[in-house]
Amino acid sequence: MALYKVPSNVGKVRVAMFRGGAYAVWNGKAGENEFRILVRTKKQADEIAKIINQKKHNGEVDTCK
Repeated sequence: MALYKVPSNVGKVRVAMFRGGAYAVWNGKAGENEFRILVRTKKQADEIAKIINQKKHNGEVDTCK
């Protein structure tokens, strides 16, 4: 069970394909302001991105749902 803490200044996130064919929920930034969650399927990435963008996460996101 992976529980990720979502920072308050994450901004808008989007789904991107990363290394090895893994999908990522990513805020488009680099360096210390980068926020990225790697998942296996695009469906799961879309669900997580929707939760974060609508601010329905209470500071944490569970990737096992």
